Amino acid sequence: MFSVTKNDPQHALARIQAFLVSGPESVNNAAARGAEISRVWRAEREHLLPVLNAATNTVDSALKRVAILNESVRAFARRMLPLKAFCTSFLNTPLQGTDEVVIPYYALQTAASSNFVEATGYEFDQATATSMKKITVNKRKYQPLDYSSAEFRRQPFLNAVRLGTMNSEKLAADVFDDIWSVVTADAFGAAAVTAAAAAITSDDIVSLSGICTKANWPASGRSLILDSDAVTGLMKDSAYKLADSIGGTEVIRQGRLPRISGFDVYEVPNLPTNSEKLQGAAVFMSAVLAAFAPVEPADGVRASLVAYEVATDPETGISMNYRKWGDAQLDRNFEVIECAYGYVAGVADALKRICTP
Repeated sequence: MFSVTKNDPQHALARIQAFLVSGPESVNNAAARGAEISRVWRAEREHLLPVLNAATNTVDSALKRVAILNESVRAFARRMLPLKAFCTSFLNTPLQGTDEVVIPYYALQTAASSNFVEATGYEFDQATATSMKKITVNKRKYQPLDYSSAEFRRQPFLNAVRLGTMNSEKLAADVFDDIWSVVTADAFGAAAVTAAAAAITSDDIVSLSGICTKANWPASGRSLILDSDAVTGLMKDSAYKLADSIGGTEVIRQGRLPRISGFDVYEVPNLPTNSEKLQGAAVFMSAVLAAFAPVEPADGVRASLVAYEVATDPETGISMNYRKWGDAQLDRNFEVIECAYGYVAGVADALKRICTP
């Protein structure tokens, strides 16, 4: 573990440089190296960006690469954040010998409490509340980037950051939309709330909270995943807009909803309707089960790689991986950022759909 002198960009760059590996060997310990780089980047980001952006500074290309990647994973994690509302395993190391991840989850408890009887004592015939499912990591999505040597030499670092960020956000959005596709009437039943996005109110959310309570949801671990139109409708509701009503000024000052009526709120732009007029859902963690793990390059592929990196956002634990190789004949570099994942629908009663009429 390296220590970093605070506010010293050259020291921080030297610490990051110590973890850089190029060529086939970059696959080894990629997750551990990425975690250390992310730690330094998170602590010193504001001081490192001006150094990397300055035209007068000569910065190693590998160092620029990991800087761009760590900026990109921040954007990736932000768009993936709603998945934290589900039972999701984010692994930054490849699976060995299998493509399955065991996900523990908690089914909603409906069994009544037992009465203690002096003559017989405690009875233990009640099923455990902890369950597990195997998730097959059988999906891979990626965003590609290719460029010529001339384009690379003339491309400013800041443009590369913007391009990486946009690609990462799109990758995260596509992965989330794919996982969200399991939220259907067949899997989770009829809509619990039906209201036009512009007309959804605090009363609808209060009613939804009551529905969840009657379904034996715990008071903690409840979330709302909502399309932007539904969030906009709720922010116009005076019960949430007025600071004295919700005990905070987030709606007015920050343009976001705080925890409301017992729910954490995740806003998703252009949330897929799944062809069922879906505009959101109340979810408990066991509603959807998902797992993420990178695919390690095979030996022949590894030999042709210029670099392989795993970037992990230190705040969320969400990771994405990166590959780079080149073609001398075409005079082009090829890069991809990708993630491998799998998912299944979980407990049917742990998700309550919100639809438009």
